Amino acid sequence: MSGTLRESGEVSGNNEASGDPLGLVASALAAAVSLGLLVISGTVFVVDALRGDGQSASLDLRFYLLVGGTLVGVFGTAFAAWRLLAPITSVYRRGGLSIVSAFATVLLMLVCIPINQLFGRSGLLFLLAASGVLAVILSRHARRWSAPA
Repeated sequence: MSGTLRESGEVSGNNEASGDPLGLVASALAAAVSLGLLVISGTVFVVDALRGDGQSASLDLRFYLLVGGTLVGVFGTAFAAWRLLAPITSVYRRGGLSIVSAFATVLLMLVCIPINQLFGRSGLLFLLAASGVLAVILSRHARRWSAPA
């Protein structure tokens, strides 16, 4: 077995780091987790906005919206990581890294709770904007790593 993905032929394309795919992996996973946090913080913002009325129908709606938004965020993270890690030809490694990014999103989404309690909806909007900007910047960076020279 060889030491790096490049030596084993499991990474296609040329990278800026002349053979080390660590930059690609770090950028892709961070972009995917930021995208998942974007979706989940947007979901928490909408659920918090619906919290104003205390009707039970609204409670059911908020529950299904929160569960659905969380699942979309987690699976969206895994899909985004899978797509951004396309230069890694090993399905096993791509899949494993995609699953790791989905689990990381589950941990990172817990930051929505204290932000909502301390800063309210304006804090959630800031988190939404920051994670969106970060996702765009990091996904562009990951695409640059995977583009052929």
